[in-house]
Amino acid sequence: MPSASSASKPAVRPVDDADWAGFRSVMGRAFADDPVMEFVISAPPPLQPRAGILCTTIARAHAADGSTFAAVDGSTGEILGGASWAAPGHWRVPIRHFLRSAPTLLRAIGVRSVRRLPTMEAIERNHPSEPHYYLALIGTDPRHQGRGVGSALMEPMIDRCDEEGVPAYLESSKQQNLAFYHRFGFELTRTLTLKKGPTMYLMWRRPR
Repeated sequence: MPSASSASKPAVRPVDDADWAGFRSVMGRAFADDPVMEFVISAPPPLQPRAGILCTTIARAHAADGSTFAAVDGSTGEILGGASWAAPGHWRVPIRHFLRSAPTLLRAIGVRSVRRLPTMEAIERNHPSEPHYYLALIGTDPRHQGRGVGSALMEPMIDRCDEEGVPAYLESSKQQNLAFYHRFGFELTRTLTLKKGPTMYLMWRRPR
């Protein structure tokens, strides 16, 4: 039988300063097999810690909006997953944020990854112009998948979108995840294949 902690619904709260180390570890495990991470990171393996650093750099850029969350086991306090959303008009991470993190980021992703930046700009060029909340990242520690962690992480911002009457947008790097997002009202609008890279699935959600 499952333990009480494994059967309980995760608690979701905005990340605080004490969460970042756990957030980085969890997101590293969650994105260790992500096609975009594999494409972007040119540094030597292992991918897991490097993906965690990149995810955390992005998440910190949005944390001030109060829309970067950790899903936490209510019994143990363990971080099970994380999500980072950008507020309308703030989806683009300022270059100054990356510059402040440049030494750590370059060690994590490798200098050769800079050559891929023009390719990654294709994602930005296809970003919708209509005001929306943007799901930049969401991931669950593989050890805790199947516990409703992803759904718990989605709910606060989906509720906010509906309350405010604001659409939402995301890019999925895995086709098998589309059904999960569809349950929350996201619809596939188009696909985008990066040059010599993976295919992205662009999804939009109208408020209910």
